[in-house]
Amino acid sequence: MAASENFSGRLRAGLLGTVALAAAALAPAAHAQSSSYLEQLVSGSGSIAPLRSIDIETPAERRYALVIGNSGYSAIPALPNATADADAMAAFLRGQDYIVEHHSDLTKRGFEDALRRILFDVDQDTNVVIFYAGHGFQIGSENYLVPVDADLDSVYDIPFETVSLSSLVAITGARARLQLVILDSCRDNPFVGREQLTALGSDLRETRTGFASLSAPLNSMLVYSTAPGALAFDGEGDHSPFTAALLNEVAVAPNAEVGDIFEGVRRAVYTATNGRQVPWDSSTLIEPTSLGTGGPWAQPLQLASLGTGVTRGLARIAPTQEVTEVEMPLSELHAAVVDAEFVPEVEIGPALRNALDLSPVDTIEITAHPETGRLMLPGEDGRARDVLGRSLSADEVDRLILVNQSVQVPALSLSTGVLSDAFTLETPSGATSIGLRLTPNPCDFQAGDHLDPDGMGITRYPNELEPERAFEACAAAVETSPETGRFHYQLGRAMLALRDLDGAEAAFDEARELGHARAWYALGLVAQDRARSAGRMPDGAAPEDVLQFYARGVDAGDPYAFYSLGRQLMRFGGTTTREVEGYDLVLRSLEVGHTFAMNDLASFYLDTDNSYFDGERGLRYLRESASRGDIYGYNSLGIAHYRGRAGLEVDDATAYELFNRASADGHPTAPFNIARMYRDGRAPGGADFNRAVDWFAQGLERGHARSGVAAAEVIFSQALSDYDAYDGAVFAARAATLGSNRHTETAAGYLAQLPDDILNGAVQRMIEDLGGPALLDGAFGTETQAAMQAQIDRFGGGTPASDARGRALQMAEITWRANPFRVDLY
Repeated sequence: MAASENFSGRLRAGLLGTVALAAAALAPAAHAQSSSYLEQLVSGSGSIAPLRSIDIETPAERRYALVIGNSGYSAIPALPNATADADAMAAFLRGQDYIVEHHSDLTKRGFEDALRRILFDVDQDTNVVIFYAGHGFQIGSENYLVPVDADLDSVYDIPFETVSLSSLVAITGARARLQLVILDSCRDNPFVGREQLTALGSDLRETRTGFASLSAPLNSMLVYSTAPGALAFDGEGDHSPFTAALLNEVAVAPNAEVGDIFEGVRRAVYTATNGRQVPWDSSTLIEPTSLGTGGPWAQPLQLASLGTGVTRGLARIAPTQEVTEVEMPLSELHAAVVDAEFVPEVEIGPALRNALDLSPVDTIEITAHPETGRLMLPGEDGRARDVLGRSLSADEVDRLILVNQSVQVPALSLSTGVLSDAFTLETPSGATSIGLRLTPNPCDFQAGDHLDPDGMGITRYPNELEPERAFEACAAAVETSPETGRFHYQLGRAMLALRDLDGAEAAFDEARELGHARAWYALGLVAQDRARSAGRMPDGAAPEDVLQFYARGVDAGDPYAFYSLGRQLMRFGGTTTREVEGYDLVLRSLEVGHTFAMNDLASFYLDTDNSYFDGERGLRYLRESASRGDIYGYNSLGIAHYRGRAGLEVDDATAYELFNRASADGHPTAPFNIARMYRDGRAPGGADFNRAVDWFAQGLERGHARSGVAAAEVIFSQALSDYDAYDGAVFAARAATLGSNRHTETAAGYLAQLPDDILNGAVQRMIEDLGGPALLDGAFGTETQAAMQAQIDRFGGGTPASDARGRALQMAEITWRANPFRVDLY
């Protein structure tokens, strides 16, 4: 209680003072060279900033753009110019040699996908432009972009219905060399003039109209279409005054420095809107940069706005209708189908030319990329260029490559293990489409991780891994491609699931050597597990050596590291700066859809000992996690219904359904929750002690000591048809050998009270379960001794203990060696 109050008080003081979450996420930091990596990353000014150095003498090799135009808000005045603005900006950037990700009418999940794309597509040698046209608003010091499906009933919906600008900038800044963020968003706010809950817990901030002027990370520039606290206009013509002015300026001088470009834009917009709109910017650029590369752009746009008409504001948004899609075979949908590997880069040209039967003089034009990648043409300078909308000769078609992107598709959703995709093109005989059958590497299919910046995005959560198959596939991949970091990382995942901690650590370290970003987080997990086993985490606070691994992962832009370091700093940071930093990192991981962050924030807000207890908010996080199929979200939401937490009515039927969903997908403690419902008469059909023990047994098999204790209690207190005293002793012995905690101590206490014949019978039952002879007489005779020695020889050296209790514990340890549980699920 005292620790929680101390944390809450410091955190509230920091939030009510000058430390703002958004500013903390965006301000650049100065680092002391003599301090630890973590201290360098988490500076005293309250900011997390990349540590990498930038060689300003060498230009970036790649240009990448994310362009978004949101018009179709169902309950907001139409913004037709938003998509038109984005279309024009995408066309300009594509002509300037950018790789362009262009989206119209993005939903919240679509925004998450787009942010994940940045994690996967961008590296430290990439200059990034982000352009957003659509609705936006500000609450306190934080700015939000609004997806088209947003449904804001209260401020509790904001993290799940909007996109935080500070998170967007921080996520991009962690991966990119340079970023230019351009926001053509109006600032109308539905909460104008009201006090609303906008920060942690009960911290209140005044809600204002307009975007705040935020600091930018190092080598970044944030450009707003209007000044802080002001509105921006959609325009009476085909484009907003801001976008029209911007493209007109770059049409005159595409390779002019961005500072000069935006000075001209500011003057043009001010004049066109009669002084009612003045663009604003914030810059920490340390190297000269231009929006264009000097390529021709001869599409001047009419600057039409008198400072009237529709503003890009926000109102309550109605839910949208879901569209049901009907799957058809690729061969029936497309003119031809091309088979290819789903790896980062594939030579697709010859197969495409054959499929189209092109003559030497034919030309084609790609009109839409596949969803899973883009078609690129390697140049003589070694750089591959986007070919969308470009006329290609037959010889150029021969040289086309398919650059596949990380897709974030659950492996279990691919019944055939193959991704289906397509792209469209214009050919001499007219418009057509080409289907793609993309086959992942078996290691990617069996062990790909969720939100892995360097993975292919065929994902399995730990509970979905099949360890032996994953190990076999990834061992083969490592042997074939030892230079590929993701194969080593995924091999480590398989080995961790097989409880080979040393092997997993070695694989993760090799992945780290090869530059795989997620490896830092994985090494932190291993170090944390070792620290916990050594008793170095009595209160849950990870030691400094563990945090160093997570800090390196944060610097590499890994959302799992955002969450893991954020969780530790938020709870155990020790200073206001660190705790606020932690909260911001957890929110940053939530922004890309990391359900662990949702579960953790739910736990924080549902803790009644925490002065920030907020039941409604905590339940909102849990419901969002469960809606995404997260087993931990299912289980925690089930507990909330089971206990009637945070104002919920006790609802056994809903709790039972949620526990079963969690258990079916491998949650380690959900079987215990189902079991006690049967034990206590709260499951469908009333009390059933045999079924209760069945479920407790499942929980124990998953490594849950409390399940073993509870099973023993039921067996020894009830007359059961399916279980006897030998079984009760087995449950107690196996629970007692699961580490050291209050449940294992309780189990050991049970064993100490049992007579030798019951303990000997338990030993015999465990021998039988391992495939040994059936000798259930409760005596430790020569046959039983020989049978036990055989199992000891099979799974570990030594001889049987001299006492019955010792032998029961010895055999229990052997059963865990023979049938290890999944430590990676905890």
